[in-house]
Parts: sequence; C-alpha cells; structure tokens
Amino acid sequence: MISLDMWLFLYFGTFVVLILLQMPITYAMCVSALEFLIVNHQQFVMFAQKTAASFSDFNMLALPSFLFVGCFMNEVGLTDQLFNMCEKWLGHLSGGLAHANILASMIFAGMSGSALADAGGLGTIEVKTMSDAGYDKDFSIAVTAASSGIGPIIPPSINFVVWAFLSGCSTLAMFDAGYLPGILMGVSMMVWSTISIKTQGIQCPRTRKFTLKERAEATFQALPALGGPAILIFGVSSGAFTPAECGTVAAMYCVICAVVLKKFNRKMFFRALRNTVSSVGMSMSLCAAGLIFDWVIVTSGLVTVMSNAILALGNKVIIILFLNVILLFLGCFIGSMQILIMVAPLLMNIANAIGMSYITMGVMAVLNVTIGLITPPMAPALFVTCKATGGKFDTALKYTVQFLIPMVVTLLLVAFVPEITMFIPRLLGAV
Repeated sequence: MISLDMWLFLYFGTFVVLILLQMPITYAMCVSALEFLIVNHQQFVMFAQKTAASFSDFNMLALPSFLFVGCFMNEVGLTDQLFNMCEKWLGHLSGGLAHANILASMIFAGMSGSALADAGGLGTIEVKTMSDAGYDKDFSIAVTAASSGIGPIIPPSINFVVWAFLSGCSTLAMFDAGYLPGILMGVSMMVWSTISIKTQGIQCPRTRKFTLKERAEATFQALPALGGPAILIFGVSSGAFTPAECGTVAAMYCVICAVVLKKFNRKMFFRALRNTVSSVGMSMSLCAAGLIFDWVIVTSGLVTVMSNAILALGNKVIIILFLNVILLFLGCFIGSMQILIMVAPLLMNIANAIGMSYITMGVMAVLNVTIGLITPPMAPALFVTCKATGGKFDTALKYTVQFLIPMVVTLLLVAFVPEITMFIPRLLGAV
C-alpha cells in the first residue's frame, strides 16, 4: 500500500490535471480511480459494484422523469400563461414585472426542479414581456437568471435527489426541507429588486392596474400550469405517492395537459425525449463514476485528512463559513451536480463532527452550487438566458452579480438557523 502523501500528489493530482485539460469530469473520476486500483492491487469488480449500486438506487428513478418535465414544458410552452397571471397581479407595483418574474420562477420550480430549464424556457417569455413593457433589458435578464436559481431549491429538485442518493437520507425529507429556503430566496430577491430599482434608477415602468375580472381570467388560464405544482406538493406531502413516483406523475400531467390544450405533437414529444435521454445519460454516468471516486477518496484516507484540517479551525461558525467559501469557489468553475458528488463524503464527515444534520448540510450545499449558476466566470444560468433572449453577457452581468446579496443572505440563514430546513420535515413527520 502506498503512502497517503503519494495519493495526495499522484491520484488527486491526476484528477485535477485532467479537469484542467478539459476532460469530462466523469472520465477524470474514472481514470484517477483506476489509477488507485492498479497501484494498490484492488479488485476491478469495484467498478461494477458501484455502477450497479448507482443504477439500481430507488431514489435515482426520479431523475429521468424530472428531467423530462423540464424539457417537455419548454417544448409545449405551458408556462406562457403562468407569467401572464403573475403580471396581472403584480405588474402595477414598483418593479412589478420583476416580482412577477420571480414569482413565476418559484411556481415553475415546483414542476421542473431545474434552473437551466427555467432560464431557457420560461426566461425567454419573461425577458421579452419585461423589455416590451419598457424595462431595462439587462436588468430583465439579470432577474430572470437569478430567479432561475430557485428551481433547484423548491421541490421537486434534481439536486436534492442526488444528495439523498449520496448521503442516504430521505428524499422526502430533502424535498420538505426546501420549501422555506426557496420561499425565503424568492422574497429576498423581490426585496432586492425593489432596492435596486429605487437606488440605481433602473428603467422599470409600471403597467396599468388590471381589474379583478382580468386577474381572475388570467388565473383561470394559468390553471394547467398551476395544477402541476399543486398536485406534486400535496401528493408528496400527504404520502399519496413517493418522491420517486412524483416525477412520473409530473411527466404524465404535462403530457395530458399538452393533449387537452391541443399543443401536443409527435415531433415535439420525441425531441423532448431525445433531450431527456441525453441529460439522463450524463447524470447517471456522473453519479456512477462519483460513487467510485468517493469510495477511492474515503479508502485512501483523503477525506479524513481534509476533515481534520477543516475541523482544526476549532470554531463551528468558522468551519461552516469556510465550507461555504470552498463550495462557492468550486461553483464558479464546476457544475452543481459534479460538486455535490465530489465533496459529499467530506460534507458528511464535517456534518457528523459538528452535529449538523445531513438534511441541513444538503440544503446548504445545494444553495451554494446554485449560487454558482450566476457567478463569474462561468455563470451558466446567465449565459443560457442571454443566449435564449439575444442579450449581452457582459452588460447583464453588472446587475446579475448584485443578486448574490439576497442569495448569500438566504444561504447564511440556512447554514446558521437549522429550523429553516428542519421545521417542515419535522412537522410532516419526514424525520
């Protein structure tokens, strides 16, 4: 058996070099794990065992259906009336369309669980409507990109499913834990939008105040889009179906709505299926490789060394702040699911040591990697929004980074006030 120092410089170094060479992270994990197995004379059956364990995990059954919902809703356009309803109710307020944008993202999150699905689909409608109403386009793009980050927090959440798979905690408990942080994030973004508009002189004209009849009509037209989140929230919370069944119900609901509303066609359906299969293949292979990689870093003792180094800071508050800084830094360069898979063993070790539940740690970690969606230099949510709406990345960035303030405030509250994540799971008996 070679020394731990050798592992640190050889195996982990191999992984980092391969990432810098832009090798897909799945392959980089497998290569560094294979290197460890060969040098330490381990059995190659580990690859098969961990891969089989990943593909057969019950929690992972939700991934294909959740991903399909995001793809299919963008193809069908079920969300058009959703934003229209929010506009009718909030448009007359100062920065009303920005608030409507955020509220629509919160509702859409209850169907897709994906930030990029929100940014690329609903975001196109939101930016166009806001721009046509006279709003500054860069600000409209910034609000859209930032609010799309609510998608991975409000259930159902793809990242919560992955964390539950990695940590062994309840998927239902993770879903329940996401409600309050998601609402808190949305409200804080609305508050910040108002502050930005008033202090920076951003062009955001009000729309006229719509009548109660017009609002009621818009709400009625939005019922198909509203029905999905309502069914899922009450279905999961009441125990009518499991989180794994939750995604299937959402997918069925979307298809039925498309048929009833006469928006369904085979070409669109197969295009959504093709995109889903592509995303599922990437996600499942990443999780399988992640299990192998996690086993390697635990077996090698690397997690113990890193945990001891962080715990040596001595103070729980400093330890949590340091973890957040690490996760935020990683989020600037690596995708959210990749980060969760790579650091899960470390986060679980730290959680055990400082007395933090896996649920709170999971929500904190997902919030961190979500913030990375609008953090330079990558900022994938902003990039997708700009690409879909014809906006300019550089000019929209100045408003987008300002939304890091409400997001970081939400993150700190989640990290240091456990009841924000644990209240609803305890209330509903999920923990």
